[in-house]
Amino acid sequence: MVGDRLDTDILFGKNGGLRTALVLSGVTDEATLLSPENKVSPDVYMPQLSALLSVKDAALAAKA
Repeated sequence: MVGDRLDTDILFGKNGGLRTALVLSGVTDEATLLSPENKVSPDVYMPQLSALLSVKDAALAAKA
């Protein structure tokens, strides 16, 4: 599940048993994500959606 909101997109993905990726180019910023008050953590986060390609490449390399 890829999304830009911790409290909806990422929470929905986590509750559904999915791996989650937060994109920081939308509603949630890095300060909110890293805040001690935040209780929702994505599996990965990235500055923009295009960075997802790097995550995919790293995951494929780890499987090899």
